[in-house]
Amino acid sequence: MKLVVLKGGDEAVPLTQCARTVLASTRTPGAVALSGDGLHWVLINVSPSVATQLSTDARLLRHAGLPDAAVRAVVLTDAQVDHVTGLLSLRDGAPIHLYATPAVFEELTHALPVLPLLEHYCGVQWHVIPVAGESREAVFQIEGQPTLEFTAIATDGPLPRHAAQPASAEVGETIGLAVRDLVTGQRFFCARSLAAAGFEAVEWMQQADCLLLGDDRVDAWPDDSESGVAGRGMFAQLDRVGARRKVLMAMPEWDAGSGRPAVDLARHGVELAADRMEINL
Repeated sequence: MKLVVLKGGDEAVPLTQCARTVLASTRTPGAVALSGDGLHWVLINVSPSVATQLSTDARLLRHAGLPDAAVRAVVLTDAQVDHVTGLLSLRDGAPIHLYATPAVFEELTHALPVLPLLEHYCGVQWHVIPVAGESREAVFQIEGQPTLEFTAIATDGPLPRHAAQPASAEVGETIGLAVRDLVTGQRFFCARSLAAAGFEAVEWMQQADCLLLGDDRVDAWPDDSESGVAGRGMFAQLDRVGARRKVLMAMPEWDAGSGRPAVDLARHGVELAADRMEINL
């Protein structure tokens, strides 16, 4: 299984002049592309900048089938604006095969009607992930990925501001995603936030070889009881996760702009995701 982090391209290299540049970490909302065979790819969420990067950044050409997919497979972990509006930027490209829960499809049909609009362009084939009601977990497959097994786990992440019922979250409004490579046995798990993951998701994290967290915020974490230092709660939680690779998609807000983050992250075995970072499992 191969993963590529996409964050919109730090000064993307035009397709007409591919050049080697240094990887850079940013707070830009991003996505992850993963593949079981290195030829067919699945996007986990898609922001507008990532959608643009797929069609303009020549550095992605080294990943066959990623920038020029015949069918664009996308898994949505929620209906947050930064995770779904990139679908509109894909409208002139390949047909989209969209995997999401009933709650997310409902949001994207009515509260944020992205799907009706896309039907007038590339078209969208719905693949419902059955996490809803009393069903908090569901195993599913993605076409073109026969060696990967996907499991969606309901989490307690924050609802988008445009949610149809913002005061009462439905099961399936947000999910964590576990992916197991059936050939190598390696496991990947991603969630928006460890703080709001919920009991079931934490159990899945313990089995992961690679853990990726989306956009944790310091105010979601308790201060260390002894030192009173913001963010220590996150590190305490991460220390209990046995994954050999732990990756944050964005710099924690309490550390942004300070000199402490690199030291703290390294001490706890945590990496900060960079645009086009590759992870092989």
